[in-house]
Amino acid sequence: MTNSIRTGAALLLDVLTDLGVDYLFGHTGGAVIPIHVELNKRLRRGDAVPSFILCRQEGGAGHAAEGYARVSGRVGVALATSGPGATNLATPIADAYKDSLPTLFITGQVPSGAIGTDAFQEVDTVGMTRPISKHNYLVKDVRDLEWVLREAYALAQEGRPGPVVVDICKDVQLAPVTAQNPPRLRHREHTPFDSARAEAILDALTQAQRPVVKAGGGIIHANAAAALVAFAQRFDVPVTTTFNALGTLPFDLPNNLGMPGMHGTIPANYALRDADLIVTLGGRFDDRVAVRGFASNKRIAHVDIDPSEIDKMIATDLSLVAGLEEFLNYALASGRSAAHSEWLAQIAQWREQMPKPYELSEYIKPQTVIEMLSELTDGQATIVTGVGQHQMWAAQYYRFQRPRQWVSSGGLGTMGFGLPAAIGAWYADPSRPVILIDGDGSFQMNIQELGTVVANRIPLKMFVLNNSFLGMVRQWEDMMDGGHHYETCLARVADCDADCTALDQSCRRQIPNLIGLKHVYPRLNTMRIKDSANLREQLAAALADSGSMLVDVWIDKAENVIPMVRPGHTLAQMIES
Repeated sequence: MTNSIRTGAALLLDVLTDLGVDYLFGHTGGAVIPIHVELNKRLRRGDAVPSFILCRQEGGAGHAAEGYARVSGRVGVALATSGPGATNLATPIADAYKDSLPTLFITGQVPSGAIGTDAFQEVDTVGMTRPISKHNYLVKDVRDLEWVLREAYALAQEGRPGPVVVDICKDVQLAPVTAQNPPRLRHREHTPFDSARAEAILDALTQAQRPVVKAGGGIIHANAAAALVAFAQRFDVPVTTTFNALGTLPFDLPNNLGMPGMHGTIPANYALRDADLIVTLGGRFDDRVAVRGFASNKRIAHVDIDPSEIDKMIATDLSLVAGLEEFLNYALASGRSAAHSEWLAQIAQWREQMPKPYELSEYIKPQTVIEMLSELTDGQATIVTGVGQHQMWAAQYYRFQRPRQWVSSGGLGTMGFGLPAAIGAWYADPSRPVILIDGDGSFQMNIQELGTVVANRIPLKMFVLNNSFLGMVRQWEDMMDGGHHYETCLARVADCDADCTALDQSCRRQIPNLIGLKHVYPRLNTMRIKDSANLREQLAAALADSGSMLVDVWIDKAENVIPMVRPGHTLAQMIES
């Protein structure tokens, strides 16, 4: 009779299954054992249940949920225990918050009666995550569990997406479900579509001589990429896609300017510099794009579903709070159009430097690696990166063709994001090749997730652009500290007498033997590429491998990410060489 009692843990799995959750990325622990016990019972019975992907650390599970959300457009779900399990999720929660990703983070908590006693593995998860989540809950009564889960799942994806945290006490997971409390009554005023404001933006767009659309990640969240392409062509306007919106426009579309900002493309930054009107659609005016003087001598229009973003960083001349699909559909249904032929002719000239040409040398150039991977995959692979120089080279030189093929940490810039996020990306769409482009510094921050890759036979293709440096910081050291590289040289050992003001191409004294990882993780194939002469053939062979492949590519240690707009400088001061 006892076995037939429905517990909170059973209710949780019932709700997640009903919501269509396919995967739980996570790690186990004392405060979530009842959930895992129930999960395993159902697996033995052959019941329909979300697949649990055991990651090697909770932070990796959180990033995997982010990768799943980015590629699928659905809610990515992570599960972890209390205390250190929850604190390890703090970084992916903050990462998802900065990039507005629909994610649900479920954590265990000590029994409700022990809260506030400094019990073993007790952490105030709600208090810790309040400033880095869209909303969070502490469930102390099993009667509240179902409505909380359903509301949390809905909140994660409605409006401007974001991470929602549900912290569930262990006694709630074990408690019998005999009754349920009704959902809380919530009321939020719906902002009606203001056609007058929309018309004013369209008027400005048709009247401007040099308009630019700055499309943000909200376009992808709204599934409005196709509408944006039609809008750009109808109104004859160039479009720059921010870091989080890469892939919204096919690379070869004449209206596509690529990524703007600190390491943006030449046409994107030139167009923003010379524009007389900038129309931002679903994007923030963050400091990496809205550099000094960004809005000078031009009109600014902003369409966003989140009213808090309007006028937050840059004062607007025209604004509209609305869903992007709603605005774009309105514009396309209006019958209006525009022509900016001279402006588009100038854009076409600037696009000849997209991506920026670079000089070859005897060493492997990272840009060449990215371009060859793009050619070998016809620009169709799902591209995942860590954070650093490799991330910017991938953003600049891969020829993206579709939305949801770019998975990278934008607002938070989380090193170690790439490998676990690639796992989630593959589960979201295993029909396409998933390529991880990482740096040797970023890759090592979550290297333990190779265990997850091989255990689940995930055919990731991982390319580590190895320069034995924390390259992005090294580049800044060259600008600000005379080229001293003591804290960024990953090849340095304690008794190293090398002149760290020089970029010695032969100095790789203490770099990890990445190809030796095949002896640590069974079924992991590895390859090292040091010679540019047969680079294409070796990259093609790695991509053709049927299993998990890790490729250690020794690149030119002195290569910098260019173009660059230095902090405190204007677009007109962009460094081009």
